[in-house]
Amino acid sequence: MMNVSSICKGVAVGMAAGIATYALTNATKSEKRRFKSNTVKAMHSVGNMMDILGGMFM
Repeated sequence: MMNVSSICKGVAVGMAAGIATYALTNATKSEKRRFKSNTVKAMHSVGNMMDILGGMFM
């Protein structure tokens, strides 16, 4: 039996990767720099959120 949650996560990750690839291939140099900066900020935010959630369960 397949886990629907895992399938949904896989589809979401695939879509995100496709969108990111499309955005980078069609972006100008300054847009790529801004995209990288925003990506780094988003990764830090996700990391902070995971730390907070992890602290709640410990």
